[in-house]
Amino acid sequence: MVLKLVKIGLPLFVVAFLAWVIFAPPQRVGYAPEQPIAYSHALHAGKHGMDCQYCHTGVAVNKKAGVPSLNICMNCHAYGTMGYSGGKLSPEIAKLKKYYEEKKSPEWIRVHNLPDHVRFAHAPHIKALLKEGAPTKEACVPCHGQVEQMVVVSQVMPLNMGFCVNCHRDYRNAHEYRNRGVAVSCNFCHY
Repeated sequence: MVLKLVKIGLPLFVVAFLAWVIFAPPQRVGYAPEQPIAYSHALHAGKHGMDCQYCHTGVAVNKKAGVPSLNICMNCHAYGTMGYSGGKLSPEIAKLKKYYEEKKSPEWIRVHNLPDHVRFAHAPHIKALLKEGAPTKEACVPCHGQVEQMVVVSQVMPLNMGFCVNCHRDYRNAHEYRNRGVAVSCNFCHY
């Protein structure tokens, strides 16, 4: 009787455990850490319509999207009235200017983070998802959500293995699938 339970129960347990590991959303869904400067994507990317690549300059060509340098921020905030309300400089822009004057970078806290054993590069994903003439955000939305509506950026997608594999499998046309280099083999995404 015990042997029969082990023969049936163990494989069921292993399958259930693997399904949980693969498809369970990480605890980071909803993660929205407080940043050193309260930067509103809703204001910059939403209201002002800034393209993702203006700040995240490496997103279409590198592994990482990149955190913008303060020089990019200061393109708008160094001169003029950007960041002033009622003739007074906003506290967040004052922080920005202080970092800039001291030649220090804020210690931004990464919101979207994958495990170390996962190989991921932004450039091929942007290349595959970005349609010609469309704003970069169109390629960013599937993983990052509607960032241009977020005052505080939070992780809205699980970014777990199941999420990634399902996206890779969405390329149903086998010819297009191969031409885009989309794969679901283990060593394609894992070190």
